[in-house]
Amino acid sequence: MARWTIDRPTTHTLDGIVALRVRVVGGHVNILPTDDPATFEISEISGEPLLVSHEAGILTITYADLTRDGLLERLRPIQLGSYRGLPRRSATINLRIPRDCPVEVTAATASIVVAQLTAKTQIRNGSGDITLDGVGGDTEINTVSGDVEARNLTGRLGYKSVSGDLEIAGGQLSELSAKTASGELLADIDLAPAARVTLGSISGEIALRVPADTSATVELRSATGRLDSAFGLDRQSTRGFTRLSGTIGPGIDPATITTTTVSGATSLLRRAADTPAAIPKGDA
Repeated sequence: MARWTIDRPTTHTLDGIVALRVRVVGGHVNILPTDDPATFEISEISGEPLLVSHEAGILTITYADLTRDGLLERLRPIQLGSYRGLPRRSATINLRIPRDCPVEVTAATASIVVAQLTAKTQIRNGSGDITLDGVGGDTEINTVSGDVEARNLTGRLGYKSVSGDLEIAGGQLSELSAKTASGELLADIDLAPAARVTLGSISGEIALRVPADTSATVELRSATGRLDSAFGLDRQSTRGFTRLSGTIGPGIDPATITTTTVSGATSLLRRAADTPAAIPKGDA
């Protein structure tokens, strides 16, 4: 087992990395793929030193007194202010790892960038923003108030937040499951055959744009929020409940699209052929 205590900028090259775990407070975490031996670079650091270990192929970057469960406890919504009680700590960490390396990152306020990885990616963050670029496989994101910007995703994305926004442009997903209280859920994506899309919000806006030739079974539901669709759907309205539902497209293996809000507006939008994906906004 290799072990380092790092209190100043440094760079290390490692062989045999099969998994990555990062638990930090503030700063920046950038994770990119490489076909060469893995490297980690600490370019800036303030506050307590980082503890880095390499054991059984697992690269772990954290603090000596900061366990995963301890930091997660501080990130619970009921204790939003508790991570401010940590001594001020910040680090800029740049990592290059094999693209099929599973990744787990837990942070309080750090901004996180992950690009071009294909294995499982798990990110938990308090108020820091998250950027995903070309990430595939199974991706799980949990935030309190941090925003997520993503492009060209493939595979599966699961997302939970209190007030953070999720914005996705491009890519093809087999499953998209996203829940938020007041954040916006905005996505312009292609759907794989038999894909499942489940979006839920209390007061935040939901806008989903899919290609015009998409085949799907659709149900949009809201208590008091506005529902709009660029596709022909049946509308049912009763006191305190509105639903748009129906089937779009003629293809086999249709996707399933379900959205639920309390007061948030919902739009199902149509993307014309040869039109590039972009973050959707507004009415259908």
